[in-house]
Amino acid sequence: MARKWFKQGSQRLRLSSKRRKSAGFTLIELLVAMFIGGVITSILLFLVVQLLQTSQRESARSDTQREMQMALDYIGRDLREAVYVYDGNCLTNSAYSYPSGSTCSGLLKYLPTAGADNLPVLAFWRVDPLPPDIDKLCQKNATAFSEQDKAKQDAALIPISGIPCVSRRMYTLVVYSLDSKENDKPWSGRARIKRYQLPQYIYSADTKDKVTSGWSFPAGGDVSFMSWPLDAKGKEAPTRGTPISNSSNTQVLVDFVDQKGLSVDQQGLPNGTLTTNAVCPSVPVTNPVTPGYVLTPSSTDNRGFYVCVKGAESNGNLNQEVSIFLQGNAAGRPGLPLTTSNVPISMQTRVMTRGSLDKRI
Repeated sequence: MARKWFKQGSQRLRLSSKRRKSAGFTLIELLVAMFIGGVITSILLFLVVQLLQTSQRESARSDTQREMQMALDYIGRDLREAVYVYDGNCLTNSAYSYPSGSTCSGLLKYLPTAGADNLPVLAFWRVDPLPPDIDKLCQKNATAFSEQDKAKQDAALIPISGIPCVSRRMYTLVVYSLDSKENDKPWSGRARIKRYQLPQYIYSADTKDKVTSGWSFPAGGDVSFMSWPLDAKGKEAPTRGTPISNSSNTQVLVDFVDQKGLSVDQQGLPNGTLTTNAVCPSVPVTNPVTPGYVLTPSSTDNRGFYVCVKGAESNGNLNQEVSIFLQGNAAGRPGLPLTTSNVPISMQTRVMTRGSLDKRI
């Protein structure tokens, strides 16, 4: 009987021992499992982060490309209305004489937007509608142009003297510049394009005397587009005043413009190689009045925004052709550090001006 009980007890002990051995994992097994799980989790997290960063970079590039295209389209539409575009020979601080004998007065020294960190690139005159109140003033005194009595006509002309009531259009000087000022909040990127305008009257003007400070008539009498604001004797209009730049006439068109330069070949086409100098397309000269493209501004230092102007020597008598070169850079957007990233996006367009003012056919 005792032997039987001993045998049964031994069997129960062995079965209990087997159950305990198969009831869990050892410490080594747990550590190995944790290590493998950690490796797999790390790999998955790394892939997720890489995908998110790639998506962020592509989104930054796509946003920059879209904004550059919108800016280029806006400048192109604005420029098509130009009646005269200054080239690099005129957009300087000193006078320049063309081979034909025409002379530029040197536009830069008469602009309030030029500076060490703000380089004027594209300057032109366009024709805009008169402000509403000025236009109403013309309509109110319209009898001045049909009155037969000289005294009555002179009296009616007084309130509208100097206003282009016949055409109901006024000249506006527009200047696009490349601003590379650092920490120019709220704008980002390495540089940005600013648009400055100098109209004869601002939108709220309601009398003939409220001419914008710094404006004078650019095409009449002894003054021409090229010589503006000087007349043939080198004198300014006594009522011109000093132009100013403020938030109402100077706005940022687009930021994230590249400051370093464009990747183009001698034809001005993107080729993926950073050039040391800004270049204009080389074209055969068929007209001595429009000898070819002129780099504008005249400095050959490469930059992310410059233009090539053809036909400035015609002084507004011919339609002009302008090639615009623009390069954005997504550096500074989320996922692309400003100091270490370089994501250039180059594009260009060519515009023929169609503003009308005594054009030759």
